[in-house]
Amino acid sequence: MLVAAGVLALHGVAAQARTLMLTAERLSSPQAHARSLHVAIDERADTASLRLGADRIDIPLLALAGRLDWGCPLRRDDDGALTCSGPVAFAADGSAAQAADFAVRVASDRIELALARDGSRVALTIPLAAGEPKASLQEVPAAWLKAPLAQAWHGGELRDGIFDAEMSAHANGRIEATYRATQLAFNTLDGTVSGDGVAVAGRVEWTDDEFWQLLVDANFGGGALHIGALHVALPNTPVALNLDMGAGDDNRWHVERFAWRDPEALMLEASGEIEPSALAPLRKLALRVERAHFPLANERYAKTLLAAQGLGKLMLTGDLVGEFVFDGNAPQQVALSTDALDIDDGAGHAVRGIRGGFDWSLAGERPATTLAWRSARIGDLAVPASTSRWQSRNGSLLLLGALETRLFGGKLKLQDLMLHPASGEGERVSTAFALNGVGYDSKDGSLAAAHLAAEGRLRIDGNADAPRVQIDAEFHGGEALAGPVYVKLPDTPVKATLDATRDNARWRIDAFDWNDPGTLDLHMNGEISPAQTQPIKALVLDVRNATLGPALDRYARSWLASKGYGELTAGGALSGSLQFDAGGVQRFAFNADRMNLRDGAGRFAFAGVDGGVDWDFRADRPPTTLGWSSIELFKIPLGATSAKLESRQTAITLAQPLAIDVLGGQVRLEKLSLQPRSPRGERYAGSFAIAGIEMAQLSAALGWPRFGGNLSGGIPEIEFAGDTIELHGGLDLYVFDGHLGVSGLTLERPFGIAPSMGADIHFENLDLDQVTSAFSFGGMSGRLAGTIGKLRLVDWSPVAFDAWLRTSGGGRMSYKAVDDITSIGGGGGLSASLQTMALKIFDTFGYRRLGIRCRLRDEVCTMGGIDPIPADAGATGSANDGYTIVEGSGLPRIMIVGHRRRVDWPTLVRRLQEATHGQAPIVN
Repeated sequence: MLVAAGVLALHGVAAQARTLMLTAERLSSPQAHARSLHVAIDERADTASLRLGADRIDIPLLALAGRLDWGCPLRRDDDGALTCSGPVAFAADGSAAQAADFAVRVASDRIELALARDGSRVALTIPLAAGEPKASLQEVPAAWLKAPLAQAWHGGELRDGIFDAEMSAHANGRIEATYRATQLAFNTLDGTVSGDGVAVAGRVEWTDDEFWQLLVDANFGGGALHIGALHVALPNTPVALNLDMGAGDDNRWHVERFAWRDPEALMLEASGEIEPSALAPLRKLALRVERAHFPLANERYAKTLLAAQGLGKLMLTGDLVGEFVFDGNAPQQVALSTDALDIDDGAGHAVRGIRGGFDWSLAGERPATTLAWRSARIGDLAVPASTSRWQSRNGSLLLLGALETRLFGGKLKLQDLMLHPASGEGERVSTAFALNGVGYDSKDGSLAAAHLAAEGRLRIDGNADAPRVQIDAEFHGGEALAGPVYVKLPDTPVKATLDATRDNARWRIDAFDWNDPGTLDLHMNGEISPAQTQPIKALVLDVRNATLGPALDRYARSWLASKGYGELTAGGALSGSLQFDAGGVQRFAFNADRMNLRDGAGRFAFAGVDGGVDWDFRADRPPTTLGWSSIELFKIPLGATSAKLESRQTAITLAQPLAIDVLGGQVRLEKLSLQPRSPRGERYAGSFAIAGIEMAQLSAALGWPRFGGNLSGGIPEIEFAGDTIELHGGLDLYVFDGHLGVSGLTLERPFGIAPSMGADIHFENLDLDQVTSAFSFGGMSGRLAGTIGKLRLVDWSPVAFDAWLRTSGGGRMSYKAVDDITSIGGGGGLSASLQTMALKIFDTFGYRRLGIRCRLRDEVCTMGGIDPIPADAGATGSANDGYTIVEGSGLPRIMIVGHRRRVDWPTLVRRLQEATHGQAPIVN
């Protein structure tokens, strides 16, 4: 105004050379501050000029601070307005001076200001009387606007772009503008909102009266927008946005209209209310999708949003329209419809050819709708075409009539199906169902079902993150397979109930009940995580009653077969409980009522078992009694008895010694300790003594040749860890008027598949006459000693041992014994030779020494006789192939020599069998 006043004063004076200088040490206002301001107006003849400078000028609104220098000639245009245009230099703090053209035009009713540089121009019109201030931008870069925008937008940053705009301000506080921006890039400082490469043009209107109101019309033509997890890839084809929103007296923003028009992909309109200060700012929303065309809508608008929800592979194809109404983030109405839509989640679940839709409202009743699909697949489950009708009533979505479809080769029928979309913790799904003839077979064959028939009700409560599933069903036959467990259900009803809740990847089973009347009645609860290596976190299984015969055949036959007990039969009844935690078994208890168990392979049999066991890892339990009428182990009968058991300090122990009658003698169990939760697995430990068991009865029971003697001895400790039995101590058998001892006895899987045994055996002073008589071997006299070390049997057949049989002192042997020993040594028995003719006149032969050795490895027996087996025995070309088995004594003098060091074990076994079952040779 000082400059204008001076110019006007000069204009009214006769032309003469003069100069006007104004100097201000400091000028200050809320919008600007200046220090050492110099204004000079110089008039010479018909010309005049203006010079304005300041050593320091600060304009906070524009974030400008520095030194100013501007000069221009003063003129009047044809309208009589005074104009001044010239270069201006501004040196910002810490930077070199930047030059631009600045023009001022002062008319009688307005002042016009314009700043231009490198094709960019900013203009401002200020009225001096009535009128509206106006501003315009032409090709203005973002750098010119960063500072002023930072003052108005504290939470954001303008990074790039070129701007054109025309703006006018009205007296009532309304601002109108048209605008165009290209290469626009911006972001909020927290990164929740940003744009990059955006091209947009349109109109904006802002009114700030008692409450503000904003009207925006925008047309986008490319670029990308980011709002949280939403990424919008704007196409180059026009996309229109219309916004009408304002503030109310309730501290909320009222969106009267939001419209988005992308004709190729997405057309929608919305209205609502936003409370900016709230943690959940969206208060109301009414959204109408006029058209969503997939997959283009997904690619442009929803791709990253779906990926953030774990649905990155979701693929939709087709068109969809719908309406959504939310109040306080709670749904009030949802309606969707389509003429043709395919949905595929990319994980094996897909629905194709969807037609129709649904119309749901939280209140009142909506018209019925039809929903149909051409085909569907949920993993391995193929669901054929189906059609259903639905209606919304007071917040529930009801299935009208029944929904019937083919399922796994059978039929599925749903009735009284009710959905509650707005339910919080209450019921969300409820339906009656019926299955008939359903079958299934997984790709790996581990899960299967056939001819399943069932009916019942299903209910799902709670939210989607932690649903509670309740099933009440009744089965009417069918078959099911889960791993090694095969179940064949009866035609009579079997009732099952389930109450379970999912929490992330863990299922909490509050109750599972299975009632097969007269066969199996059980209850279970616990926590499992199916995807983990050890899925059981906690489990309680209560068997209220199991009738063992039908229960075993119906539910456990295939599992038992996989464990090697496929021919097991059972009778009687059993009840009990079993508890697990993440560390293993925690408690078990059972009570048997006249229980019988018999292994079809003859390994064991239990009859008349009554009583039970009660054990708890955490506490002592009352004593129990377990008795039986008879037991048979490997065809060895054991007499009736009962055991008193105590559960103390995590172990089950025998309260007092237990005596069992066995084969004319007795087995006395002195100690027994069972630790079900031992670090070594289920661990049994005990000690027992054997007294007076008659070998004649034992050999008869085992099908051995009958021989006399008795079995006695003591085992200081026996341990059963996992599936291995170890005997610490030895067994003594007094047979054949001599002694036989067993030590280092180890049994693996004694009642399972391919049982194995390891032991060391030694014997001494056995009467050879009794031994050969018992085994139908050629008669011999004398005393036999020997060892069978490192014995290893698999499935009760020898696979390795080191054996040495020898006599102490001489004796006599029969002609058949000579023939049998000759056969074992590889001589093929006696032949019709001259030697045979010479021997036929003798019945027995004297011998001084006898020795037989065999080292079994890999089904080959390396043979030896009286002398040790040499190191190179059996090697090709070895001179040590021959070995002496019998060294004769007296006349006729015989010597039996083995001719082959390496003998095939099956061949040797066959020779032994022939020797012990054949007749004596006949000599004519």
